[in-house]
Amino acid sequence: MKKLAVMSDLHIDLNHIQEEEQDLLIQILKEEKIDHLHLAGDISNDFIGLSLPFIKAIGKDIPLTFNLGNHDMLGLSEKTIQELDFQETLLSKETLLLSFHGWYDYSFFQEKSFAQNRAFKQQFWFDRRLRRLEEDPSLTASICQKLDQKLSESTFQRIIVSMHFVPHRDFLLTHPKFKPFNAFLGSHKFHDIFEQYPVTDVVFGHNHRRMQARQIDTIYYHSKPLGYQKEWQLTADFIKSQKDLIDSSRRKPNQLYTAIKNRESFQNYKKDLLSQEFRLAMTIIDY
Repeated sequence: MKKLAVMSDLHIDLNHIQEEEQDLLIQILKEEKIDHLHLAGDISNDFIGLSLPFIKAIGKDIPLTFNLGNHDMLGLSEKTIQELDFQETLLSKETLLLSFHGWYDYSFFQEKSFAQNRAFKQQFWFDRRLRRLEEDPSLTASICQKLDQKLSESTFQRIIVSMHFVPHRDFLLTHPKFKPFNAFLGSHKFHDIFEQYPVTDVVFGHNHRRMQARQIDTIYYHSKPLGYQKEWQLTADFIKSQKDLIDSSRRKPNQLYTAIKNRESFQNYKKDLLSQEFRLAMTIIDY
């Protein structure tokens, strides 16, 4: 039995993951006896300058594949994005790893019209900075068509899928303030396609919410994104331990993180517990 590890949303630029943290990650992968690592998007905001060197460095110690997230696409041409999409990796005679980027079609927030969702995206969403050549619903339809084709052509007994965007409506944001952003999370069409084929596991990220593996129909869904430091478990635990922040229930998470991020005690705490945080953000699947 071998082990596949999937990680997403490392955001190595915003999380200041440099050589020391990179070496720690390699050490953890070796301790966990991981045979193959896949990165499911949002490695950084600079694919050429930061993500590729990171991928090459980790790849010297362990076989590594990846798919893009929306942050990785910043500055890339549509041609390059397409060339990196839909990669097939043979894990064993019976098992295929199919990775693709995914996208969204606004169907996860139908309370607004297409025009309203598009306008909201252009005002607030990171992807307004990207150079995609199709409208989002059309682009997602094209991706779904190719996904269906790839899966229909496969002869493998077991298919593990890795993607960046959200493939099922069960994983949407529920807070009223954030519900409009569900429009840009993904599409349920992906699940509808998966369940027609021998897909056993789907790993995704994007929404920065870690969860235990959940079976829906015949498929196990996994999502354990690393996310931003302000979202980490170690950050939440540290904040709870600070007496001056105990009576801070009315303060927003961003304000709490700002209050502690430069404290020497937090930096030391983070260094001590980073290996645990990496492990919490790692989906491991036997094959």
